[in-house]
Order: sequence, then structure tokens, then C-alpha cells
Amino acid sequence: MKINKAILLHISMAILAALVLTIPPFIDSLQPALKFLPLIKTMEGTRKVQAEKMATISYALNGHAIFFLGASEVATSEDEHFAVYNFFNTKLHQPTVAYGDSFVDNMTQLALLTRFKQDLSPKTKLVLLLSPDSFFFDGIPPTIFADHFPDSVFKPLMSDATIRPVLTHYLTHIDAQDVDHLTFSQMRIFGWHTKIVWREIKYQFSSFCEMIRDYFLSLAHIRQSNTQPWPVAPANELNINWNAELQQAQQLNRARHESAATLWMDQEIFADDKTPEDWYTAPPSGREKEAFIAMMKLLHERQVNVVVIIDPLNPWALKNTDKFQPTDRFIQQALKKYNTPYFDMYDQSYQPGWNWDRLHPTELAWVAMDRFISEAFKK
Repeated sequence: MKINKAILLHISMAILAALVLTIPPFIDSLQPALKFLPLIKTMEGTRKVQAEKMATISYALNGHAIFFLGASEVATSEDEHFAVYNFFNTKLHQPTVAYGDSFVDNMTQLALLTRFKQDLSPKTKLVLLLSPDSFFFDGIPPTIFADHFPDSVFKPLMSDATIRPVLTHYLTHIDAQDVDHLTFSQMRIFGWHTKIVWREIKYQFSSFCEMIRDYFLSLAHIRQSNTQPWPVAPANELNINWNAELQQAQQLNRARHESAATLWMDQEIFADDKTPEDWYTAPPSGREKEAFIAMMKLLHERQVNVVVIIDPLNPWALKNTDKFQPTDRFIQQALKKYNTPYFDMYDQSYQPGWNWDRLHPTELAWVAMDRFISEAFKK
């Protein structure tokens, strides 16, 4: 009996010690240091990582940086010299934070901006990157939804009269087989499934352990911090020779070996798929249109300094790109209604070399976007 008590005592002390060790990381996660994160692809991460991302977005939207909100065009351009979050931060020394990843649609953009609604004001410098094809999405995949809507983002949105029905409709119309994990708050709407509940428990436990590990590795200086101080914008704006920048972009783009023979795609992309594709047979989604209008209304009400860029689509690698014209006109009408400056690259004569595949921008397209943004936000 004494042995059993001793074992029990040791086990209790071990559990207590483990719990005590979790307190500093937990407290640390509640007070994240402000980090400059030029590229945020999703809200995925530990509790602390999420808090750091949210602090960065909030600070940027409060007028301390240009906030560039896009989709996969953002996430796939890390190596592009002229990608807005590279060029503006390194060449123009203009603090710029970009957010976006695959399948980020109007609903996701609306939800993110609604989550930070209190940070939106005339001081905000916002760039929206839109693509006409995103209006044809039939909702984002549940795995993508999970990356952008942890509880730190999702729960406050349930108090918003505009976005709550949008998210509720989404959660009540997805298939359980497509779900990787949902938060418990989301499961109250979606429904309770044993496998999904168990996945979420494992996910949260793994995330918590990762946060504790990262805290002590950083404390022991085993893992170097990649914290960047928030850059300070120069007092005087730089005079940029955009013709010279365009020539540099042309030089950089030669490495892709694009030509009419490759359907003006990167040679390696063309080698994997040499046939023009025909995207979307169904009409545009009414819910995507509604989300876009709600987003523009929100930005107008908050008097946000916003400009919009509409993606070019590669007509060499895509069939029937004219099908997107009604959607493009719909976007233009909404932007004109709210007096929003825009740069419609889809509606312009296509410049060969603007895309490295069917949608994503090359250095050449980024230069054109950079120039528009720079001139739009001149003091």
C-alpha cells in the first residue's frame, strides 16, 4: 500500500510539474510581441503564432503599412522580386503586409476584414486583388476553411449580423467526408461527428505541445528568433524609374522561357500540361457576388482608403476567357458605385508574359501592379 501511495505521489508531482511548465508559454501567448510579417498565408499555427499574425494585421490596417489582400497569387510569389510584399519593403522601404493563399474567395476576404473591422478607417491603405474566376467558386474546401478560421478569428464573427449567416450557411452545407478538423465552436453549427471531434482534440493537443516546445527552445536560444522590427517609411518618397524596373522584370522573366509555343506559360508548367483548359461550366455563384458587395459596402462605411486590382487571365492557356466578361463588368459597376480606384488587367489587352501559368502573375505583371499601387497611395 505504501508503494502505491509513493507511486501515486510521484505521478501527481510529475503531472503538477508538467502543468507548471505550461504556464509561462501560455502567458507568453497572451501578450505577443509585435512582429513585422510581410507575408501571411493563413491564420494557421499555435495560439501564439495566431496572436502574432493577428497583431501584425491589426497594426497594418491601422495605417502602419499597406495591407495587400489576395489569394494564391500572393502565396506563390515569394521568389518574385517584384511581388508587392518584396518590392515595396526592400526597394521602396514602404511597410507592406500581404495575406493570401489558395482558394481565398470573397467570403474569406469579407470575413477577415470583418474580423478586423474596428481597425478599418481612413488611415487604412488596403489593396484588394481579385480574379474574375473566383466568383465561380462554390465555397472553399473545408481544409482551406480550417486554415483561415481558427476560433480566434471565427468566434468574434458569430456576433456580426452580416457574416454570421454566411459562415452558418457554409458550415451547414459541407460534407463531413471533406472535413479534416473544425473547432468546437464550428461543430456547434456543423454537427458533432466522433471522428472530427477526435481529430480536433489531437490537433489542439499537438498545437499546444508545439507552442510549449517553441517557447523553451527560444528561451534556451536553441531556436533563433526571426523577429523583424517594424520598418519605418521614409520621410520622402523615392522617385522610381518604372521603365527601368520593367526592363529588369523582363530580364528576370526570361528564365521562364515563355513564348507562344508554351502558351505564354513557364516552360516547366507547359511541359506538365500542354493543353488549354476550359474553366467552369456553371454560372457565377450568387453568394460570391453577395459577399463581394457586402465587402465593398463595409469598406465604404469605414471610409477605407482602398484600391482594387483585377487579375489578368492567360487567354493562350485558357479557353473561352470571354465568359468572365459579365463578372468583370459586375465588379467594375460595384467599384464605380463606391468610387473605388481600380486597375483591371483582365479588361486590358493581354500582355504576353503576364502569367507564368493560367492565372498567377510574373515579374512583368507585378511591376504593373506595383506602379498602380505606388501612384494610388502617393501622399
